[in-house]
Amino acid sequence: MKFHLVRPALVLASSLVLASCGGGGKETYPVKVTVANVQYPGLVLSTNGQELAVNPPAKAGDNVVLSFPNGLDYGTYYNVVPKGGTASGGGAQPAHQTCQTNGYPREYGTAGQTASLESARTPAIEVFYTCAILTYALGGTVKGLESADASVTLINGSNSQITVTSTATTTTALNFSLAPVAYGTSYGVTVLTQPAGYTCSVANGTGVMLDAQEANKGVNDIAVTCVKNA
Repeated sequence: MKFHLVRPALVLASSLVLASCGGGGKETYPVKVTVANVQYPGLVLSTNGQELAVNPPAKAGDNVVLSFPNGLDYGTYYNVVPKGGTASGGGAQPAHQTCQTNGYPREYGTAGQTASLESARTPAIEVFYTCAILTYALGGTVKGLESADASVTLINGSNSQITVTSTATTTTALNFSLAPVAYGTSYGVTVLTQPAGYTCSVANGTGVMLDAQEANKGVNDIAVTCVKNA
């Protein structure tokens, strides 16, 4: 038996093992992104000179799962954020929405390494974003309550209400603000409880929160007028 061939064979076998473990070249790691509740186009995520456009899913309610075009070499730092923004908002967001990370897994880190243990290997980079519909202010003024401590309770829908109480015997307008309303949602402000001795009516109290209100950051012209009963 010839033993002079054993050493080259061992070297070749060792080289194959090292290559399979990454020793023969750089490992690359895909950057996978899962986005929940994206309903409008416009979201663009970026990292390491790459961009990824995220469009709404074909079936409403499904998550969108995508990967950046190119993987990252082991040890490469990444930070997946909306283009021109940060993980907490801003940048290339969808129309009428804002998308943020869930906080775990983090949107930043080092390819191939976990955040908790730098020596640990992970097979891929995974980032999660959740999108929410923008909400805007809903409010206005109450006028005509000439009695101190006179109160009127206003309501929008079934779970947003406010009681406005006069503090002086004047007709000075009193500002009020109900819970914010989401884009595309109908609102209808009515009087739930009339003040003792008054009748109050609402003007500009119904509508849909649309783009027309976005420039003014909401609806603030609801006018409640109270008149003393005869």
